[in-house]
Amino acid sequence: MTQTRFEGRRFEGQSVIVSGGADGMGAAATRQLAREGAKVFALDVKLAEAEALAESLRAEGHDVTALRADVMDEDELTAAITHAIILAGGRVDALVNIAGGSAAGLISEIDLATWDRLYRLNVRSTLVAARAVIPAMRAAGKGSIVTMSSISGLRGDPEWAAYNASKAAIISLTQSLAWEEGRYGIRVNAICPGPVASERMLATISAEELAEYNNATALGRIGTAEELADAILFLASDQSSFITGAQLVADGGLTASTAQPTGFGRKLKAGLIPGATA
Repeated sequence: MTQTRFEGRRFEGQSVIVSGGADGMGAAATRQLAREGAKVFALDVKLAEAEALAESLRAEGHDVTALRADVMDEDELTAAITHAIILAGGRVDALVNIAGGSAAGLISEIDLATWDRLYRLNVRSTLVAARAVIPAMRAAGKGSIVTMSSISGLRGDPEWAAYNASKAAIISLTQSLAWEEGRYGIRVNAICPGPVASERMLATISAEELAEYNNATALGRIGTAEELADAILFLASDQSSFITGAQLVADGGLTASTAQPTGFGRKLKAGLIPGATA
């Protein structure tokens, strides 16, 4: 059996749903959850990739099911989550929302259809997924919801108002959900990633640009999908039992300084950060 990154099986006997669970940070979270004992449901519009991941993890002896879910289709997303809960015997211990996207444009120029699409992709999908799991979590008196924001949701950037606003909205939604559902034992927290290495990123930027991104962080490097998955698992697990309504910034210290590499926002958000897939 493949070893987990850290000792322990925090999710033994638990059921966890991961939206956007087929690749990148979603796949890393799916792997680590499965290897820590969870029954994982990897939801993704790319069903073939989700199936391949699930099959590889089942070959290791883990319990992983792939389900198709387009987060832009609210009925399909709700149906997939409902089906997962039924397959899990009516329970869901944690929901991890990773699927999302980005779009660029000056406020004075971006068309409202693009703005609305991005809001639906990032914010409404988070709301729809949360609403789908809340009844089962309330019935159990316990649950954890992890939402996907960004360091971009903590500030403004030229040409990225639509993306930044959607990620800021996720933080506000997370805080409101935390207050509304806390009395039922449900915790809700947001992850705010900085730049994370991926095959697509490394294939897109030059060595000089990568060095620039690395130097923008206090640690001198960008993160990995596995490191972001570690943060996700912490918030999804009982180890964070007294944490709710919080934003966990995982950016290697990038936001601890005002320094940023040239074109950082343009390059980073053009498909090079977690969730920026549209």
